[in-house]
Parts: sequence; structure tokens; C-alpha cells
Amino acid sequence: MWRSAASNALTFLILVFLLIGALALWGQAQYYGAGPLSEAKCLLVDRGQTMRKLSQQLDEMGALSQPAIFRIGSEYENKTAQLKAGSFLIPQGSSMREITDIVTRGGANTCGTEIVFRLGINTTQAQIREMDPVTQKLVEIDSFDLSQAPPAAYKEAVALPGLRFRLTMAEGITSWQVVEALSNIDILTGDILEIPAEGSLATISYELRKGDTRTGLLQRMSQTQESYL
Repeated sequence: MWRSAASNALTFLILVFLLIGALALWGQAQYYGAGPLSEAKCLLVDRGQTMRKLSQQLDEMGALSQPAIFRIGSEYENKTAQLKAGSFLIPQGSSMREITDIVTRGGANTCGTEIVFRLGINTTQAQIREMDPVTQKLVEIDSFDLSQAPPAAYKEAVALPGLRFRLTMAEGITSWQVVEALSNIDILTGDILEIPAEGSLATISYELRKGDTRTGLLQRMSQTQESYL
């Protein structure tokens, strides 16, 4: 009888191991295989967000077939603690493995909304642009002259998490014009006490953060120009 019991136990263990192996293969196929997302979408990851909350968010947007497999896979690859905040483009049919890589590798945001402050010689404008995830092109939502009251679209955009700010300057713009334009950009702080010397500011594109000081930005422009000389 003990032989029969031992044989049954061995058979049971073999079946258990086979089942575990089959589940592992199935889970691997789910994690690495093409996902169900029917079209590209923008994904916003908040600062301090957990992988569990992210998996629920991805499931609601139709990007995951098995949220639990997504969490297990990211944990197995030691990626759970590497989740980055930002706006990310999730391409159509992205696998769970590809999504994990997108939200943990860092770098510049690849989706979402940006406001570009364009400092020109004749006009200074703010342009609100949003990434179309399907065409992967930036679409203008609204624009206005910085000397005028901002439209509702600007106020709504400024409140968005993950919003990006950028400033561009036209060749030939004077230091006085730059100072005047910066005084009208409301995401910047502080007063400018002195107009920089003409030709001392590099006319390139600058990334901005809400709360940057105007004098600090002028220093960046001046230091950049000095590095070119």
C-alpha cells in the first residue's frame, strides 16, 4: 500500500511541477507578447505613484490583459522601485515588458502638453501644444501675446501635472526685450534689477520649471553665451 501511496504522491508532485511550469510559460508569454492597446495613448505617471496603482491605470486604458502579470514581471525584473514620474507615449500593441521599460528608464517626457514661450523681435507669444499620441505630432491648442491676459486654455494647462515649459529666443532680440518678456511670464518669480549687456545672452531654447527665478534664467543665458566664446 505504501508503494501505491508513494506512487500517487510522486504523480501528484509531477503534475504540480508541470502545472507550475505551464503557468510560468503562460505568464512569460503574456508579459512579452503584444498587448491589447488598440491605439497609442498618453500615460501620466504621478510622482510617488506605485506600480499597483499604475497597473490599474493601464488596465483602465486598455493596455494590459493581466494586471497581476504586469506587477509580477516588473517585480521579477527589479523595476518596481524604478518607476519614473512623467508623461509617456504608450505605442499601440505595446507588451507589458515594453511598457515597464518605458515607465522606468527615465529621460524626457514623450507625451502630454507643453507651453512654449517664444521671444521674438516684434512679438512675444505663449503657445500651448499637446502631443497627439496617434500621429505623434504636437498640435497647437491655443496661443496668445504675453502682454495680454492669458486665455482659459493656458490656465487649464498650467494646472496639469507633468506639464513642460520651454522658452525660445529669436536671433537679434535685444537684452531689454528679453527682460520685458520675462517679466510677463507668470511661471517665473523674482524681479530683474539690471538689464544684461547686449550680446551677453545666448539665443537658444531653454527648458523651464514653474518657480524658476528670472535672474537665475538670465544667468543661465549668460553662462551659455560665455561657453560659446
